[in-house]
Amino acid sequence: MTTDTPTNVAASATLPDMLSLQNLAVIGVMMGQDAPAALIRSRRGDIARVTTGETAFGVTISAIDAAQVVLTDRAGTQHVLVVPGR
Repeated sequence: MTTDTPTNVAASATLPDMLSLQNLAVIGVMMGQDAPAALIRSRRGDIARVTTGETAFGVTISAIDAAQVVLTDRAGTQHVLVVPGR
């Protein structure tokens, strides 16, 4: 078995410059039988797996769907993070 990634797979899985490294960003969303979850990345590079109602990086996860994650900050302002490539 090889560990090399086929060129066509690497090309479709890698989207250069899709994430802002300076701000909170959503890496992806997992939609399954359980509640949806998302992977979010802090500007420091930390990654958290979150579900609705959880708090990470100073924001509360208000909603998750296949295309976006809605966050509420400490001041009560909502922000929308769009899934890369959507």
